[in-house]
Amino acid sequence: MQEFAWTYWWLIFPVMWFVFGIFGMAFAHRREQAKLDLMKTYAEKGRDPSEIARAFDTGPDYWDRRWARRAWRYSPYWAWPRAIMAVCVAAAFWVGAYYSDWPFWGWPGLRILAIIFSVLAVGAVLRAIFASLFAPRLTQP
Repeated sequence: MQEFAWTYWWLIFPVMWFVFGIFGMAFAHRREQAKLDLMKTYAEKGRDPSEIARAFDTGPDYWDRRWARRAWRYSPYWAWPRAIMAVCVAAAFWVGAYYSDWPFWGWPGLRILAIIFSVLAVGAVLRAIFASLFAPRLTQP
């Protein structure tokens, strides 16, 4: 059993991801069910359920407002710092791969990480360039 734990310790991360995903789906279902129950009670009392639907903020322009709240993530202002950070991390792994003489961090480990982070850095730089060229137009509702 101890050998299994030492060999497959990393499996705790995907297992917990599944567990938290199941909890998230169950809580979302419970929340939507409570909304439907509330709308049913409105309909049983003879009131218009659309009043409560507006209160839940799920109208036709809900996604437009949601985009406006989160559009800052896709602006060039935030894309360039992410790209610079990705390039710095990739450069740090390349320096570590070149200068490290530790037996367990040598040739394959850090060089593979440096290649992976270099690909991510290229993607981040391209995303920043495209975000600068095609910046989203923010509209206030």
